[in-house]
Amino acid sequence: MDLVMDTAHAELYNNSLPSYWGFLQDCYAGATEHFRQWDSPNVFLWPLDFFNVFRILTVTKEEVGLVLVLAVFWTLLRYIVTWHIFTPFAEKMKLSKLNTKKFPESAWKCVFYIFSWGSCAYVVCCGKFDFFEKPLLIWKDWVPFMDIPVEIRVVFAIQFSFYIHSLYATMYMDRWRKDSVVMMFHHFLTLSLEGFAYTVRYYKIGILVVFTHDVTDICLEFTKCNVYMKNRGGKFRPIHDKLSTGGFLFFAGTWALFRLYWYPLKCLHTVGYAMILVAPTTHMPFYVFCNVQLWILLGLDVYWFMFIVNFLIKVVRGDMTEVEDVREHEVEEKWKDQKVEIKNGPQTAINNGPQMDTNNGPQTKTRNGAHNVVLQKRETSQTKVYHLRSTRQRTRTADT
Repeated sequence: MDLVMDTAHAELYNNSLPSYWGFLQDCYAGATEHFRQWDSPNVFLWPLDFFNVFRILTVTKEEVGLVLVLAVFWTLLRYIVTWHIFTPFAEKMKLSKLNTKKFPESAWKCVFYIFSWGSCAYVVCCGKFDFFEKPLLIWKDWVPFMDIPVEIRVVFAIQFSFYIHSLYATMYMDRWRKDSVVMMFHHFLTLSLEGFAYTVRYYKIGILVVFTHDVTDICLEFTKCNVYMKNRGGKFRPIHDKLSTGGFLFFAGTWALFRLYWYPLKCLHTVGYAMILVAPTTHMPFYVFCNVQLWILLGLDVYWFMFIVNFLIKVVRGDMTEVEDVREHEVEEKWKDQKVEIKNGPQTAINNGPQMDTNNGPQTKTRNGAHNVVLQKRETSQTKVYHLRSTRQRTRTADT
């Protein structure tokens, strides 16, 4: 394979995505070429020149201020819609007390992701830009301090401010789940990626990362909203059960397509390969730093996909019969209780009687009371037998 691939060769890759094996081979070729160039004085090296190239970072005070104001705005807006819209709606729908607390979080995220991903999808699909269809060529016009189109600036402002808000929300507003610590790490990683992509003017790859990730969050939160609404007012609602099942299947499908197929074969491929071998110059800064962050994000995608696989395994084995968020502690406890009940079966209650219900207090009294009744019955029976035998013996003596 040639170490430098021209634009005509790059066009061949844009007609179809590489296989996973081809993707790994290309990334290895790119990394090999990058480290081979370490002896060249004109190449940005890691970690030798990492801090020296910070001079190319471009961000203004006005942009920083706008992001911080938006982060506060999202937080206040969420409090307002939670108190005045989502919580009253959940109460009107007569959700359980626990689901009334859960519903506003998922409703807020579902609405926000529709808005944020919709703005990103517009940029990607409006026809003005072609970096989704031709990801290997996004580096051909890169120069330091290049201008960013207004619509892309808006997307970055929305995304960056939302993840600043999410750091606060995960700690103080969202329910704590089994993956909350990982979620906090994800938020810091996303802020680093998006901020880096914006300031270094790698905004095209930043848009692709957002586009291939946020759509799955819409499906997830939509599914969870319907899970919470399945049982309301003391009645089971089949429509929400069907919507939650369909939403989960769509969620799993979009996760596999966007995060495990398009993301590595478009985003990781162009950063690991084209950033070095297709770019007009091999002097692209932050090659290692950018790749490391994107590969960590792929690792998180695989980690969360295991929750999906775990749920599907439980459904196939019959351990779970309905859609639930297996990251929540309440669901895990519920699943464990159901597993114990299925294992023991109804025979336990029949064989052991009231002794299984409680171990102390009233149960001891009940158990002892029942035992005394049995003893009294036995004593009464024995007395009757004794009197009967005595009567028979006296009758025989009289006859004699």
